[in-house]
Parts: sequence; structure tokens; C-alpha cells
Amino acid sequence: MTAITARDLLNDPIFTGYQVLGGADGLDHVVRDAALVHTEADLSQLPPAAVAIIDINDSGGVSSQHLIESFCRRLYQLGGRMLVVVGRLEAVSLATIRLANRLALPVVALQLAAGPVRSAPAVAARVLAMTHNPDIVYARALRTAAPKLARADTIDSILHIVGGILNAKAALVTAEGTIIAGQLHRARPTDVTRHPAAVVERVSGYILASCPVFGTDHTLWLACEASEGGPVWDEAARATLQTAVPAVAGWFTRERLRAERDSRRLHSLLAEILQLDRARRVPEHVASQAATAGITLDGWHVGIHVTWHDGRIHKNADDVSTATHLEHILTTQGIKVPVFTRADGWSLWVTSPAKPDSTGIHQLLTRLRQSLTIYNTRSGDSDQLLMVGGVGQPAIGPSAIASSLTQAHQAAIAARSTGQPGAVEYIVDLGPERLLANWYTDPAFRANARQILGKLLTAPDSEELRETLLVYLNTGSSAIKTAQRLALHRNTVSKRITAIEELLGEPLSERNRMVVHLACLALKTENSGRERPPSEFQMTSFLS
Repeated sequence: MTAITARDLLNDPIFTGYQVLGGADGLDHVVRDAALVHTEADLSQLPPAAVAIIDINDSGGVSSQHLIESFCRRLYQLGGRMLVVVGRLEAVSLATIRLANRLALPVVALQLAAGPVRSAPAVAARVLAMTHNPDIVYARALRTAAPKLARADTIDSILHIVGGILNAKAALVTAEGTIIAGQLHRARPTDVTRHPAAVVERVSGYILASCPVFGTDHTLWLACEASEGGPVWDEAARATLQTAVPAVAGWFTRERLRAERDSRRLHSLLAEILQLDRARRVPEHVASQAATAGITLDGWHVGIHVTWHDGRIHKNADDVSTATHLEHILTTQGIKVPVFTRADGWSLWVTSPAKPDSTGIHQLLTRLRQSLTIYNTRSGDSDQLLMVGGVGQPAIGPSAIASSLTQAHQAAIAARSTGQPGAVEYIVDLGPERLLANWYTDPAFRANARQILGKLLTAPDSEELRETLLVYLNTGSSAIKTAQRLALHRNTVSKRITAIEELLGEPLSERNRMVVHLACLALKTENSGRERPPSEFQMTSFLS
């Protein structure tokens, strides 16, 4: 039978709302008995290693502060382990607290209004039962845990069962260090995932137990965090987590299969919806699939795009569990719509029968920021997993969804350029120059820019030709102005432009001039290390 400590006792629900006023250094002492005491005569009957419970309301005419200080001193002399004061907090004087600290004898205040309905006799009876039979502290709960977990069909219900048994916060953490369900109050996700086996750790101010969940295609960790807990809690935590692991693995397998099925269906549906900008009417099968997915195609739509804040495509960018986790957080913040996984992030849109006003847009931006803050916070120390978002303009009708999502994607790129994880930008708040700057400083566009310029980048005189091309485009495709700026003969400029067009494989026309110009600017900005437009960049150059 495992010995029980004062710390184990305090983790029992009967002590909800307790305060350790002094003597915290003695919380790890083994406790073997308990009794309700009214007088020093009662106290003298206590055996060693006992807990004394006193109801301060029963102290009669004796000064409460004097009585408790006297009891504290006498209990220490008798080899006692803890003094529990049920009643008024002010009955414990500073002198008693200093005495308790010096003696390492815990003095715990328990106010009846701070927790469930209870009395001093009830507290004494519970503590007595636990000290005489430590196994009962969690035995009953553990016996009922298995059938409850077998019936639990959601991760929230599983975590609720685990947390209830151990009087702790419970959470499910991914190998990347993201909390996908539940919560931890003080522990970080990285504290959980660093252990390959079940473990219990004591940290200043709390105790953490964690256990890996194997049997999935990537490892999860089940964790719980409690304010107090001794050897008995340690054993119960290991047993509870190991009992819960099969239930978590089963839930995760079911959820992943469902999410993968939904993801494939939603991906196909999104492709159909994005084609509606060229359709006169919504095909019947698209309308039917949208209705099944809970998507309204009619009305006013506001597009949203979420992506990684560092601009890179991460290995779990297409992980359906990430989309599921993000969708869950958005739902808690009032954005209850399907989330579509895309190449560089996730898209969604909200729909309303009337055009959203400025207040409605502000509320949407606030909810999206709160959602990303929650997601980023749960990502812990995994900076590379942090997200930003963008919001498009309201647009009406099925064919307008694609345009609002395109604007949301542009706004998300702008949010990324702020360098602030969790940033959310609204397309209306962005000026055209900033939008263009974000396009050509985006890593994805820079990669595309290399494809656009193609052989021009590998030509022997590449640097000379690219400089000529950029000046030529900056001056509205004027060979005369280009010659003047570069101090060249006009014929030389013309020959270079002809060579450039041969390398590009097509002439510089109205159709491709802006794209080539942006590609040149993107690579020039990349090579110079700048994130803002070059000084020679003018929007009018695209319009001339």
C-alpha cells in the first residue's frame, strides 16, 4: 500500500479552494491518521503523523488567532503533519504563519464558501478514510474509468474523465508541440513531448504527468497537470493515463479517417465552387454537395485565408488534423464553417443574408485574431507553426466566393509581411502599393519569378540584360528613356530588348509586361535583402 502525503490529501475534491498559508515545505511528509479537534485535550490524543482539523466557528470565547497558534505549536510537538483550519481565513495570524514556516508544518485554510458544500466533520471523515486506506483515493474512480472511456466518443469527454479522476487539467498534445484538445494551465507542450514513456514530473507550483499515445501514424501525448499530488497521485496518474491511451488512439483513428474523407470531399467541392465565377448558374450537383457540407452559396460571402507566418510550406501543411484543430478553435470563437485545406494554408468563408456592415467586419476580424492567438499559444515553442490570416471584401452570390477568397489570400500575404504571428489584415485596409509589394516579396511568387524569367537568369550577360529590362519597364517601355538613364545608344537598348525577348520566349506585350516587371522586382528585392519596394518602383509603370 502506497503511503499518502499531505500533498495527496490536498488534491482531493474535498479541499477545493484551499490555501496553504504556511509550512509548505512539509507537504511531502507521510500522513497516517486524522481527527477533528476542538480543544488541546483532543489534540493530545492524536497519534504521530496525523492531521488535525479544527472548525474555527466552534472555538467558543477563546481568541481564534491565539487558539490556532497554540494548536500549531502543540501539533508539531506531537509529531503532527498538517493543521487544517475550516472557517475564517483571518483567524490565522501572521505569527502563526511564521511559526508554521519555521516548523515546516503546513497550515491550510479551507473556507466553506470557496468550494462544494462541506463541514469540518465531513473534511475530517474524508481525510481519516484516505489516511487509513490510501488506495481508496483513486481506486473507485479508476474502477469506473475503463467502462466510461470505452463509451467516450469524443476527445473532450475522454479528457473530462481523465481530469475528473485526477482533479487536474488534461490535454492532448501533438509531436509538433500543439495542444489539439483540452488545456494545460502552466506546463508547456514541449514539457510533455520530450518524454518517450509515461512519466510524472514535479515542477515549481504544479505536477505534470504525460504518456505517449502510440498506434497512430504520428505520436500524440496525453497529459494532465495538477496543483498538488504525492506518491498516490503519481501512481493514479500513470494508471489513469495508460487506461485512457487506447481510448485516445481509437478516437484519433476514427477522427482521422473521418477528416480525410471530409477533406477529399471538401477539396473536390472547393474546386467546383472556385469555378463558379465563370458559370451562369450553380450546377445541381454542386448545390447538393454544398448543402450536405453545411455551406450556403447564396447571400453575402466574406473570404478568409490562414497561412504560416514565415511563408514556408511545412510538412504538416496538408495534415487534416491541423485543419480539424483549426476548425475546432474557429468554432469556439463563433466562426462555424468548414475549413478547406489548400497548398499554402486554409481557406473558409462566412455567409450572411445581408451585406455585413463595418461592425460585422470588425467582429469577424476580432474573432479570427482571437482564434489565431489561441492556436499560436497552443503551439508553444514551435515558432515555425504559428499562423496569420487575411480577410476579403464582402461579395454577393456563389460566383463571388472565389474573388473574396483571392482577396483574403492577398491580405494574408500582407499579414505575413508584418512579421507578427497572429496578425490579421483586411483587404480594404491595404493600399495598392502594399499589395503589389507583398506579391513580389512573397517566397512563392519569388519562386514563380525564376520560372517567368527562365533562361534570362542563366545568360552570360544576365545581370546587364536584367538591369536594362527593369529600367525599360520602369520607364513605360521607352527605349529612348532607357538609353538616357543607362547612358547607352538607343540601338544598343533595342538589341538588348530583342535578346531578352528571345530568352523569355515571347515579346514584351501588354499581356505579360506587368508579370515580367513584378518578377524582375521580386528577384532584385531578394538579392538586395530588402523587403520594401525599390525606390524606382512606381505603380504608374504598370499603367503606362
